[in-house]
Amino acid sequence: MKKILLVEDEPTINRMIYNYLVKEGYEVYNTFDGLGAIDAIKKHTFNLVCLDIMLPKMSGWEIAKHLREKSNVPIIMMSALSDEEDILKGYDLKVDDYITKPFNPRVLVAKINALLARFSNEKTVPNHLIQVPHLDVDTKRKVIALDGQELSLARKEFELLSFLIQHPNEICSREFLFDSVWGKDVDGDPRLVDTYVKKLRKHLNDYADFIKTIFGVGYRFEAYD
Repeated sequence: MKKILLVEDEPTINRMIYNYLVKEGYEVYNTFDGLGAIDAIKKHTFNLVCLDIMLPKMSGWEIAKHLREKSNVPIIMMSALSDEEDILKGYDLKVDDYITKPFNPRVLVAKINALLARFSNEKTVPNHLIQVPHLDVDTKRKVIALDGQELSLARKEFELLSFLIQHPNEICSREFLFDSVWGKDVDGDPRLVDTYVKKLRKHLNDYADFIKTIFGVGYRFEAYD
């Protein structure tokens, strides 16, 4: 199910758009101010953002700029600002579409459907890129990004986290992880894996619990939004 962030401070408009999108089959996270939008963006991954401009606490312009610094998620601006300069400012910030108020919610839904369809067709992920919620692995460059920010990982840290990400929801014993990452011919204590998991959890910060401990066995990687 596609997930949409709806940022609109006027409760009646917010609820109306929310209802139309839910009926269309989308999962919708709605918020009423700029700081709520920023908080949602930090915690969740969205397929599209519907963004009002005149918002409490932080403007839609600021949110769009923040988004574009770390993501190419499709953005539709919704605003009563219909001057040419305002519309051009939106496109300068690299929003994907701009709809002026008042508008028919069916038109907004049609724009969303078309934009997501186009984006899905254009978005081809190369074989060397692996994406899970909040994490992107580039096996070619040997880097892992957390919410768009590259982690500073030592080589074995990268190899262990990359291996776990590529085996989601699979219970992996310490011995299996040690043999897979360090090598079956390497003489060493499989409990070295525990030390590296502690390091990885520090790197993952708020998402440390993506790596679950299976007591007496090993670990399981489980990413979620």
